[in-house]
Amino acid sequence: MRHRSSIFWDIFSSLLLLVIGSALIYGNLVDRDFGSQILIYLQIPIIGMIVGLIMTISVIMRWVSSVGRRADGFIDFESEQGSVGISTKAIKDFAEQTAKDFSAVKNVDTKLIRNRGQLDIVLRVKVESGNPIPELSQVIQQRIRENMSESLGIDQINKVIIHISEIIGDVKDISDNADALN
Repeated sequence: MRHRSSIFWDIFSSLLLLVIGSALIYGNLVDRDFGSQILIYLQIPIIGMIVGLIMTISVIMRWVSSVGRRADGFIDFESEQGSVGISTKAIKDFAEQTAKDFSAVKNVDTKLIRNRGQLDIVLRVKVESGNPIPELSQVIQQRIRENMSESLGIDQINKVIIHISEIIGDVKDISDNADALN
């Protein structure tokens, strides 16, 4: 969802450019006196500066409001009947939910990387302490591959990369958490 400030600056800068552009076209093609009048006003230093400042600020604000905003793209996969497009948000949510099915996983953040027709899935995972991280990571990777294939029909997964970003809680004995891999 786009922020209100982003929508405002998109509309404002578009309308400003539309008005100025329309006035210049009208002044040059339809009514030369109107065009001359615009030119006279723009030659007054304070008015020219204000119009230039408004245009510059509107372009900068439009750019700033769009920084960090990415369109929710789709990843297309070929099937026997044609092409299937799945939103990157849906794929991320699915991978995160698959990882959260493990009781040892407390939080997940997912990133998708397209690489030569293949998909890399990078998960930043926070796990509860006392869990066998190598085994847990391996089982999560396998389950994500299987669930993506079975539920979404995505077989073009190159890598499932797990980064343990945090170990939460006090150190526990690994034998106490044998059920964490289920």
